[in-house]
Amino acid sequence: MARSLNKNRMLVSRILMFSSIALILFTRPFWPYGSALHETFDALGYALIVFCGMGRLYSTAFLGGFKNETLVTYGPFSVVRNPLYVFSWLGFTGFAIFSNNLWVMLLVPVGFFFLYRSLVKREEVFLQEKFGQAYSDYCARVPRFIPDFSNFNQPDEITIAPRLFLRGLLDNVWWFIIPIILEMMEF
Repeated sequence: MARSLNKNRMLVSRILMFSSIALILFTRPFWPYGSALHETFDALGYALIVFCGMGRLYSTAFLGGFKNETLVTYGPFSVVRNPLYVFSWLGFTGFAIFSNNLWVMLLVPVGFFFLYRSLVKREEVFLQEKFGQAYSDYCARVPRFIPDFSNFNQPDEITIAPRLFLRGLLDNVWWFIIPIILEMMEF
């Protein structure tokens, strides 16, 4: 079940990304190249993309290779139930802002939210079946998408599976390549 959900997530992400790139290719940026607003949106978008990459890596470390085996409720998972998706949403939003394309800025964050909301609900059914009352208690105290930093707690040490951490690191490389591709598209 978990593998099929993950494949669906990757497909949805790719469709959203390639649709956005096509939109960027066939339309013009809303603000002229080199204008103060254009450069401001570039900087803001890039900051969100970097924050996304760092946050996803931080969240991946806390999973430690125990995803779907243990209910992880500490670290970023103590603040929000879906930190990887929250950070990904920030990254997609950063990508949209960095594009300086008003249509992409409007459609990508909203599209991501609606596409991933149904995926998250399916994952929650899976986790509820797997972890039962422990998951229900977790859901009662930790929000789905809007972080509640008053819940933050973390242990002094965590176990990390180096192979999975490296995979997470390599997955995050794409977040840093996207701005380079967009800048090349501008020229």
